[in-house]
Amino acid sequence: MKVLLVNSNRYKLPVPPMPFGLCCIAAAVERAGYSVHVLDLCFSKNCSKDIEKSLAQVQPDIIGVSVRNIDTCATYQTLFLLNEVKELVIDPLKKAFSGPIVIGGPSVGISGSEMLSFFDLEFAIRGDGEVSMIDFIRSLEKKMPLENVGGLIRRKNDEIVIDNAPLRIDNLDSLPFTRHHRFIDIKPYLQFSSPIQVQTKRGCSQNCVYCTYNTIEGHRVRPRSPERIADEIELIVKETGIRHIEFTDSNFNIPIDHTKAVLREIAKKNLDLNLHTMGLNPGAVDEELVELMVKANFKHIEVGVESGCNITLKALRKNFNKEQILKTSQLLHSKNLPVIWYVLTGAPGETKETLNETFETIQLAASGTDLVVIGNGIRMYKGAPIIKIWQKENSQRKAEANFLKPMAYNPTTISLETLRKYNKRIALQHPNFFFFDETQRMPFWALKLQTKLMKMLAPNKPWWKSFIFFNNFLSKIGISFIRRFIFDAKNRDLLTQIQS
Repeated sequence: MKVLLVNSNRYKLPVPPMPFGLCCIAAAVERAGYSVHVLDLCFSKNCSKDIEKSLAQVQPDIIGVSVRNIDTCATYQTLFLLNEVKELVIDPLKKAFSGPIVIGGPSVGISGSEMLSFFDLEFAIRGDGEVSMIDFIRSLEKKMPLENVGGLIRRKNDEIVIDNAPLRIDNLDSLPFTRHHRFIDIKPYLQFSSPIQVQTKRGCSQNCVYCTYNTIEGHRVRPRSPERIADEIELIVKETGIRHIEFTDSNFNIPIDHTKAVLREIAKKNLDLNLHTMGLNPGAVDEELVELMVKANFKHIEVGVESGCNITLKALRKNFNKEQILKTSQLLHSKNLPVIWYVLTGAPGETKETLNETFETIQLAASGTDLVVIGNGIRMYKGAPIIKIWQKENSQRKAEANFLKPMAYNPTTISLETLRKYNKRIALQHPNFFFFDETQRMPFWALKLQTKLMKMLAPNKPWWKSFIFFNNFLSKIGISFIRRFIFDAKNRDLLTQIQS
């Protein structure tokens, strides 16, 4: 059996992400003895042409398509990405290939059934795909029933006839190393300083109100051995020379003892690395952890604080408070670690008072050279706890929503439009504040220009420093003042209401 795996993701902000999950599946399928090829369409200029060429070369028996994101996770003018996936990837594949096509990836773990209907496909796999995909291939190869394939969703005649629970692999050390460079051309990604991804665990024990990690990876944390993680990073450096590594865990430092053990093993390798993680949780940060991160060669940190108000943090079901955010800030800045702070406004019960407290806290936590990313409202995904809150507040709308297409949670205490304008004004006041909703449509040429300028002017700085540099430049030449003046003139009544 010959297997063709297709990366359908073409969304490249803030940097083009390498297809980590797809390469994990490719490594597992290859080790199982099957011929596997990967078609990466992220930078394709003509998807249909590249699909036809790949089908002619590989002549696959089965095609697997990775669908990374449903949308851009914003709530204001959200980009729904599945339309492009359908038009540029799924439809051309269906037209040129008559065999089985199975979709997988994080988005399928959230809304697999709905996506089968949207794409008019028969098969989807959710959960840990390394084992399920092999079982699926073998079942088709040997003409065996599919009912026992873990995580399989099957749709026939517009009905879901198989809807198996996601398969969770207990021993992640049994899986092969991902080794992206063996399956895709990583050079285009490196032009944008995209990191290679590594996981230290799967699963999340937290229950944040907006999050779907529990749905995708399960509630139970399944850690990899620290030694094997360090060995994988060493192999990446040896085989590719790449030292920029991103840890993709939902919560990098929970459980904290496992994280410390991982960092110790990495430090033992004495590698010249550029490490970062998106998932540092302020509820599990102490001095020893930060010291170990420095020893392992972390170059910047991304912290999901979401709010700086204890009332809102409780509504979001976070496991930390404002005091722990400020302590985390102090520890990270004591080691001169640059930080991205993620703020998510629009939680249940959000008010102008909670917003004011949040941004007062963030201004204390973030230095002027840190980046603060502001999200406007909460995008509701199937399986997220906030759905139950929304259903209680909107009982008459239960039947109409399947949450595949973007739906925003509307707090009963403040409108999303008011929230957006409040956030916009905050962002206009601070050069290091970044309003995500308005930059999710940055054209590809602008991303390329930004990357080139950063490599020329500040090659050793994180990519996101370019946003701060640019805003500081606008401030110096007076453009920022003019933008604030125009905004305030247009929204004087509303801003008076917010600030009163």
